[in-house]
Amino acid sequence: MKQRIIAAIDFGTHGTGYAWTTIEDRHKDAKKRAVHFRTRWQDLPTPYPKNLTALLLDAKGDLVAWGHEARRKWAMRSARGETDGYQYFANFKMSLAAGSGGSGDLSGGLLSPERSKGLVTHYLRNIYALAVAEIEQSGHSAAEIRWCLTVPAIWGNYQKQLMREAAVSAGLPGDEHRLQLVIEPEAAAYHARVSGVRTVRASGRRASLMTKGSRFLVADCGGGTVDITAYRTDERNRLEEIGRDFGGKFGSEYVNQAFLEKILVKRLGSFEVMDRVHAEAPAALLEVLGSWEKAKVNVDTTSQDDIFLQLPAAIDRLLGKEERFALGEQQDGITDHIIVSAAEARDVFESVVPGILDIIDKQLAEMKVQRRNAPGRELVILVGGFASSPYLQERLQEHLAGRADVLVPPDPQVAVLLGAVHYTYDPQTKSRRTKFTYGCDVASNFRPGVDPEEKKYALPDGRVKCKDRFKVFVSAGQSVPVDEEVVRSFSPLYEDQKTLTFDLYASGGKSPGYVTDPGCAKIGVVKVDLSDVMHLPLSSRSVSLSMMFGEVQIRVTAVVQETGEATVAQVRFTEAAE
Repeated sequence: MKQRIIAAIDFGTHGTGYAWTTIEDRHKDAKKRAVHFRTRWQDLPTPYPKNLTALLLDAKGDLVAWGHEARRKWAMRSARGETDGYQYFANFKMSLAAGSGGSGDLSGGLLSPERSKGLVTHYLRNIYALAVAEIEQSGHSAAEIRWCLTVPAIWGNYQKQLMREAAVSAGLPGDEHRLQLVIEPEAAAYHARVSGVRTVRASGRRASLMTKGSRFLVADCGGGTVDITAYRTDERNRLEEIGRDFGGKFGSEYVNQAFLEKILVKRLGSFEVMDRVHAEAPAALLEVLGSWEKAKVNVDTTSQDDIFLQLPAAIDRLLGKEERFALGEQQDGITDHIIVSAAEARDVFESVVPGILDIIDKQLAEMKVQRRNAPGRELVILVGGFASSPYLQERLQEHLAGRADVLVPPDPQVAVLLGAVHYTYDPQTKSRRTKFTYGCDVASNFRPGVDPEEKKYALPDGRVKCKDRFKVFVSAGQSVPVDEEVVRSFSPLYEDQKTLTFDLYASGGKSPGYVTDPGCAKIGVVKVDLSDVMHLPLSSRSVSLSMMFGEVQIRVTAVVQETGEATVAQVRFTEAAE
């Protein structure tokens, strides 16, 4: 069925939303495109484009509630002491990346990537159903929708694979043409261009981001990650990625974590008391964090006022006499509130802001090399929910004074969501730069005096081979067109070999010789089915393996050279850091 609707889901660490538009002639001009997005959610009193990324599961692991409703029901159960077996999850997106430090359950327990994938499936199933119901009310069917799902730029292929699998399990289409992944800061770049963001060049002449040669950096500051990418507009109004992906765990949720560790633990007296609060008054802890969330949006670099956060009675009851006395000693006798001084609030922000400034500096340095140190300032576009923070904006403007102009578009929290719709409607990305050198391990002819003797082995027919050779497909930092296929030829070594198996590797080096070299990591496995060509002579079973590195996720196809026919090529990515 022909697709008539574009729909995007921006799945975030803190909040998740969806948006959609119709495919029609009057929407070919992106600036005239009507994009619809939801702002009303269960248990959210004020309009906002995202629901809370949270889940409440019962003892059987079945879904009780999602979004803001999950937090409300968890608070009610906690107040009644009915939490046995129930689990409240938030921030679980971060746990898709193994070793990320992200914890999804309220107790702070670490989640495995597979466990996190299951939670993502729960959440996506509900928001997908909500979006489909709204679109169907407009007269369209689910089969007419082409979807896209946002992913952080710093994610590797394994995390993207998990997200796609979670989406398909949630009911979204399995067809790659009907379910695309879009890189979050790249989506924000599309929104910035469509929304008419303008900047002033060194000459003083105003220029649109769609002007040939325009260069800009996008800093997507979300709840979990901060992703940095950079682009140039070419002569055909397409985007060329001109920097490498930089990013890190510097999102607003880490500001909240710093608040817990630097302020709340100190006020309550110890981590032991905090653990008791986690276990016995989890909803009260959420209440404190909610109050901090509301207060922190007003913190700036010149703030002088203290922040007063109501201390819930459930937490107060857990404090002993000594702990309550210590709390009063720290706060001039006040024990019914948590008081955060302006200096302490700034210190909490400083636990993550320097990291953001550092990765922006790295990307700007990369951009400067690309422009060969020509004079002029770069443009930094700040998007994402965290981008609304006055403290972050002011620190960034101060840090980049004289080097780059900082721009924060209106409603930066929806830049990725709306941009994802525009990206899927009309992809205009020309090329991307590879983060690593990618290739596979092959058995090549042994080179005496060059290859290590321990890598030498002989085939049954007497040919001498070298194992573990790194066959490079693309090099780190290489600009790769989005539609370019990198083709390499491979042949089976054994007469009875029905499958060609390749281990995929990534390396930070430009030209690794062997997959065992330092810095090389296995990131996946490709298997090519040869069962249909086993009747051919061994020498006629060669396969052309095509890999595309310019797309959001590495894609693989295979063709038997003798017949010209495509054969099954499956790729599975592993947890290795990438």
